[in-house]
Amino acid sequence: MDDVAVPAEIACVDCGGRCGLLSVPEPDWGFQPGDVVAYRCADCGDRWDVIVPDIETEN
Repeated sequence: MDDVAVPAEIACVDCGGRCGLLSVPEPDWGFQPGDVVAYRCADCGDRWDVIVPDIETEN
């Protein structure tokens, strides 16, 4: 299974600031669908946990 591309930054839902990726991918297989990745907003400090989607079932 190929690893899934996870963005290094996302927009904060609360303040619109930049959230940086806190999670580290597994060295052997990277991020996989169903993994939970965490982001922290540089502006407001909120933490966001996001589930990596299954790109095959997204359409």
